[in-house]
Amino acid sequence: MKKNRRNTYKRLIMFALALALLLSAPAASVQAASSVNKKLAKQVNGIVKKKVKAKDSKKKKLQKLFQYTEKTYKYGRAYGFKPKKGWEKNYALEMYSKKKGSCYHYAAAYAFLAKKATNYTVRIGVGKTNGFNPKVKQDHAWVEIRIKGNWYICDPNMDKFAAKSSGKYFLKDRKGLKKTYNNFKGAKYYNVKL
Repeated sequence: MKKNRRNTYKRLIMFALALALLLSAPAASVQAASSVNKKLAKQVNGIVKKKVKAKDSKKKKLQKLFQYTEKTYKYGRAYGFKPKKGWEKNYALEMYSKKKGSCYHYAAAYAFLAKKATNYTVRIGVGKTNGFNPKVKQDHAWVEIRIKGNWYICDPNMDKFAAKSSGKYFLKDRKGLKKTYNNFKGAKYYNVKL
């Protein structure tokens, strides 16, 4: 009888510990997300404050930040991109701190800057492109900005490496780049919020 009671108490204690761990996990992830949000806001605010002027038009702000992103960061290939909730914030922070990253990093870094500077609706597209090599479709990420009901592509990574910093992929009507972005088939979009 005593042995059964001890086993029951052990089970109750184990259950209580497991329950406590499960209940504390969401709180930890909320704290981690809050920390990322604060770091991101600080980085984005600092860059926008340094690179654009309040009197600049929204288009000028987008252009200055596009050029900043294109010229400041180097390319670092990333393999096996698997988006998890909040990936775009983490990728932007990595780009701001390490000063290099993949197309996903370029897109995330620019998207948050564009959102902060203009408060336009901004999203990151993830899909395929043949912009680097017309014969090969490869995974890619880019930024889309909604202005007066139309979507425009801003792709600093493509502009820097495929177009050699020509401005070819700055604020271009999405409709005109369908072939470059595989007609947007299978693309997924991530809305940017600060």
